[in-house]
Amino acid sequence: MALDYRKCVEEMVMTPVILCSAGKVGQPVLGKVIPYTEIGDPVFAAGTLGQGVGIEPEDNVIYAPFDGEVSFVADSRHAIGIAGPGGMDLLIHVGMDTVAMKGDGFEPLVREGDRVKMGQKIMTFDRGKIKAAGHPETVAVLLTNSGDYDGVKFGEGIL
Repeated sequence: MALDYRKCVEEMVMTPVILCSAGKVGQPVLGKVIPYTEIGDPVFAAGTLGQGVGIEPEDNVIYAPFDGEVSFVADSRHAIGIAGPGGMDLLIHVGMDTVAMKGDGFEPLVREGDRVKMGQKIMTFDRGKIKAAGHPETVAVLLTNSGDYDGVKFGEGIL
């Protein structure tokens, strides 16, 4: 059983949800992928923080979507930044308005400056606590410097 789950995780993380001239960003959490424009938060949906996707999670684990270096972990523990190949700067933000939870329900497994490998667990989160606090669970996965690249593609089936 564990082997089948690991294989599922490997396939998920290997499936790109963002493509640009610098490289690919894999899917960091199991769930339904939606365009960033459909994320239920106006800042994310407007692309203010970059282009990418939202993921309606079906699991509680975030995996590194590429090899890179952790550029920040939010004090409120709900968001992680990763610097990746070709200068890509990625934001993984778990839930909407979850900064208000002040870290309750979030467990980062990495620190700023850590090197990560694609498929490595980098965070766990409690979906029940997010729901109980009245926040949407959507995970935003955004290439914060998407304006630096031509031909950015995002969503399911982009290959």
